[in-house]
Amino acid sequence: MPGIDNYAHAGGFAGGYLAGMWLDPLKRERVEHIAGAMACLLATALAILASLVWVTRFVAR
Repeated sequence: MPGIDNYAHAGGFAGGYLAGMWLDPLKRERVEHIAGAMACLLATALAILASLVWVTRFVAR
């Protein structure tokens, strides 16, 4: 499909896999896990916000 960035999909897969390994739900919860989960949540929120800003400024014209 034109316009689909497969490298971005591969990067998202790799990042999700690594985050899942680090934030393993079967491990006992520690402060680092909570801090890591919050950092991942913040990064996700910022990525969504950046995507929305990019779409409204450059694509939706």
